[in-house]
This record gives sequence, C-alpha cells and structure tokens, in this order.
Amino acid sequence: MDMNFLKQQMYTTNTTPVKDVRSLIPIMAGIMLNSKSNYVASNEESLNTLASIWPPYPGVVLRRGMNGPSITQVQERLNELGATPRLATDGAFGPLTEAAVMTFQRANGLMADGVVGPNTWNALFTHQPVAPPSIWPPYPGVILRRGMNGPSITQVQERLNELGANPRLATDGNFGPLTEVAVMAFQRANNLNPDGIVGPNTWNALFSHQPIPPVPPPSARTIVIDPGHGGSDSGAVFGSRREADDTLRLSIAVRNLLQTQGQRVIMTRSADTFVDLGERSAISNRNNADLFVSIHRNSSTNTYANGVDNFVFTTAPNSTVQKAFDVLDEVVDAGVQNNRGVMRANFAVLRNTQAPSMLLEMGFITNTRDNQLFDQNFNAYASAIARGIMTALNTPRPPQSQTFYTVVSGDILWTVAQRFGTTQNAIIQLNKLTNNNINVGQVLKIPR
Repeated sequence: MDMNFLKQQMYTTNTTPVKDVRSLIPIMAGIMLNSKSNYVASNEESLNTLASIWPPYPGVVLRRGMNGPSITQVQERLNELGATPRLATDGAFGPLTEAAVMTFQRANGLMADGVVGPNTWNALFTHQPVAPPSIWPPYPGVILRRGMNGPSITQVQERLNELGANPRLATDGNFGPLTEVAVMAFQRANNLNPDGIVGPNTWNALFSHQPIPPVPPPSARTIVIDPGHGGSDSGAVFGSRREADDTLRLSIAVRNLLQTQGQRVIMTRSADTFVDLGERSAISNRNNADLFVSIHRNSSTNTYANGVDNFVFTTAPNSTVQKAFDVLDEVVDAGVQNNRGVMRANFAVLRNTQAPSMLLEMGFITNTRDNQLFDQNFNAYASAIARGIMTALNTPRPPQSQTFYTVVSGDILWTVAQRFGTTQNAIIQLNKLTNNNINVGQVLKIPR
C-alpha cells in the first residue's frame, strides 16, 4: 500500500487523526484478509469491485454531528442521485443529510440507520453503468418512481413531451400519476416492462435517439440561448429552488418554440452541466450567431425586491438596446410584478459576445410572488421570449419615433421628462413601466 496515500486519507474528516501510520497496519490487514467482512477484497472479483469505487472509503463511519471533506463528497453524491430537498454541500452532517442517507439506504436495500459506513459508502460511489455515447443526459444512477421529484424527473417529462406524450406533461419535476402513465405507455411502445418506473433500461431507451429538430431553411437565423449557471454552479438558491434549474427549463421551452418556427437554435448547455463564462461567449462567436440571449433569475438579500429586467453591455449600440426592449416588452405583457426596464452592465457574457446580446433576469428567485408568477406564467413567458426574439430579428425598423437615454446619478423621472420636453406619464407608457422609479444605468425610451 502507498503510505503517503494512507496519510492523506486520515484527514478526510474532522475526526481524531491517526498519528502513526503503523497503527493503520492492523486495519489494512483486516480489509485485505478478513473474509467475514462484507467489504473485504479477498478475491479478484472483490478487488475489481472495490477498484470501481472512487473516492475510496475514508476508513471511519460518518454520522450526524460530524463534518469534513468526506461528508461534502457524500452530500454532492446524494445530490447527483436526486436528493430532495437538495443538500447544502457544506461538509456538516446534519439532519437533512441523515434523512437523505436513510432514503438512499432504503432504496438500495441497506439498513436505514442514517450513518455512512463501508456498505453505504461503496453503494453510493460504485461506478454507475455507463450509458452508450449516444445517450445524453446520462442515467442519474437512481431508479425514478412515482412520488419522487427533482431535475432528472423534469428531464424525463420534457423527453416524453418531445416524443408526443398525450396529454402533455407538466415539466415540474414531480413524478405523479400522469408521468407514471406516460412512462408506461413509452415502455409498452418500446417492448419494455411497463412498470412505470425509470431505471437504466427505460432511461437509455428514452434518451438513445434525440429527436431531430426541423432542418432550418437557408433564411434561418442563428440564435444562441444561454441558460445561466449549471452543474457545480447552482446560481441563486431559495429554499430547494435553484436558479440553474429554472433557467434550463425556460431555455429549453424557448428553444423548442423557436425551432418550430424554423430557426437554428444553439444551447450553451442542455443539461445540468457547468459551462465556463468564456465558453458561453465562444459558442456564440464560433457559430456567428445573429442573437445571444442569456436567461437568469435575479436575487437579493431583500426578499421584497422583485421584477424583471433585461441587460445589455455598457456600450451596446441602439440597435441592440432596441432588441432588448423587443424581448422585455413581450415578457412584461405576459404578466410581471414589476418592470425594472432595460439596463446597461459590464457582464462577461455581454462583453465577450460579438453578436447583439442580452441577459434577461426573469424575476427574483428570492421573492415568493415572482416565483409564483414564474411557475404560473411559465408557458406564457417562454412564448413571450420567443416572440420577442423573432421581433428583434425580423421586424423592419421604421424611422425612429423615440430616442434612448441612459439614467445617471441624480436623475429622477420628472427631471428626465423636463430635460426632453415630455411628461413622466408619456415615458412610463412608452417603456411599460409599473412605477416611476428609475435606476442608474437604466435605458429609457424617450418620445420625440
């Protein structure tokens, strides 16, 4: 055994470390020789099984009240397998982590004691079956069934809808009776056991062959949709709600609508994966996009903060500003709590993208009412964004009946109206504002 490796493993949790490596020899001898232990590698088959487990068992039973990096690994793994609610990956073994461990143990035929010993660790980290290369997203490693919820179930619902589920399913991540019926119908049609649960066979059958989007006509525009955050970057979090999940769901819905209109749509991510900010812009630049739309949810420590806004780069030309208004105006018409307007900002995806670009904040994830509107108006919002994008790309621009003004420090709506010889009400109506508050960096349409 590599003693340096053993030393490293001694400090994987905040428990009392072994000071002398020699004291590990009996432990390792037990692992290698004790055939009565159920985690012993006493033959070639067992050695191969343990070799498939990474990271290796830290050598100490993890339980409630402990903390350390090994517990973070357990929390991250449980989240990968669909823990509900998602766990904070803080390395603290609290009651939620204990409950998630017990749920995993029950689902895998283990003693549901809520502690992570070698049996539970090895079950958690045994390599999952590798899906064929044509399957994306890969099997999440846990059987999905009625009563469960999470992002993997949303992916199943969206996939079943793509394949013609009737009635169409709500893509809410909740595995209810309608989802179960749709799974069973799919299984019957594909000669699978119609048990209504999604194990590796059903998952792989669902995702083996992605639906081929309509071939865009030569006149099609290239639109890059960028779902904010993803993977290890959850974005803003409010309770069990993650910005990365909301942005992906909405972006997929917008993509589908644009594709039905014959547009060429490129997603910077189509699953819960991490994509570097620079790569998001690079995807757009490599494909010579006609428009780049990044979709996000806003957040604030002030839970009363609310509303939607659309950002453009600090030096974006008026043509890009108009496109941002085209999209935002449609979203506002779909029903929002507060229209915060078009704003200028120095965001990386706006700064580094060559195409006209915007970053749309679809309400505050930290505001309960904005979340209600996001869920209630989900389809309307997707349709509004798609309509706004088509307007931004295809509408001939008549001679301008307005000008643009960027708010600076000290401005109030009344002084802006006075400066341009108009009225506050005229500016409010033209910009579809929900109140007379304006912010530094906000772009206002001014009637001529």
